[in-house]
Amino acid sequence: MAQLPQLTPDDVGALIPAATAIQFVESGGQKTVFRARISDHPYALKFALLPGPVDHEDDLPEVVARASREVETMRDCTSPHMVKLGPLGLTYATVGTQSLVFFSEEFIDGMSVRSAIQQGNPFAAGEVIKLGLQIADAISALWEIGKVHRDIKPGNIMREAASGNYILLDAGLAFDIVGESLSGGFPVGTMPYFSPEQFEYGNRRILDFRSDIFALGTTLYEAATGTHPFWAQGDTAAALYSKISRASPTRPRELNQAVPEQLERVRSEERRVGKECRSRW
Repeated sequence: MAQLPQLTPDDVGALIPAATAIQFVESGGQKTVFRARISDHPYALKFALLPGPVDHEDDLPEVVARASREVETMRDCTSPHMVKLGPLGLTYATVGTQSLVFFSEEFIDGMSVRSAIQQGNPFAAGEVIKLGLQIADAISALWEIGKVHRDIKPGNIMREAASGNYILLDAGLAFDIVGESLSGGFPVGTMPYFSPEQFEYGNRRILDFRSDIFALGTTLYEAATGTHPFWAQGDTAAALYSKISRASPTRPRELNQAVPEQLERVRSEERRVGKECRSRW
């Protein structure tokens, strides 16, 4: 498990004098996140711990490569439904004995789709459709710049409180189809939201936007029913792969009678097209 930076709001203020109203948000994965205001706008400040000073740009540790990919993706993606880069790009710093890399992104004030699902009320049909269309827009814009997100899931989608719009977060695992992939030799992302081809991590070149669409479909099913279509507590990776690649999930209307038949047919059509696409690979 990656070590996390040990920082206080005072440390952040010393590093970024323009930042005010600094508040700790969370730590997890490889990052510690703070909220702050810069030029009277709210931003998220993401810090990661380096194994040591960065001496050569050609030999970056993976944590820097991921942060760099995330910054590049936020900067280049034009969709309004992909979180945007803030005023601070990739920056190196030292706090005490800690070597750090950090950057800023817009702070999305709202609730994650994961938290909304956990409240126990399935999304209304119109909200499921809105979620699907808006995140599909982000997927399309990512593909236009040659990237696959690889980690679309309810926890990485925010519903903005002010607008009600959905925003895709956390492009640190984004796969550049014309560049080198990160995390070679083992799967990255969140397995319950993998497409079948994501399990073939030794051949990542087969990934394209359809992998993200599959993950979005899984997310929409969960939002509409409150139930994951494949994953169950205790599933091994092999069991999960078998379900995702072969099983037919329970019809959404059997889990939530409020799901319209027209919306259920979208799920069936997506499943059919997905199987046809995979047969061509």
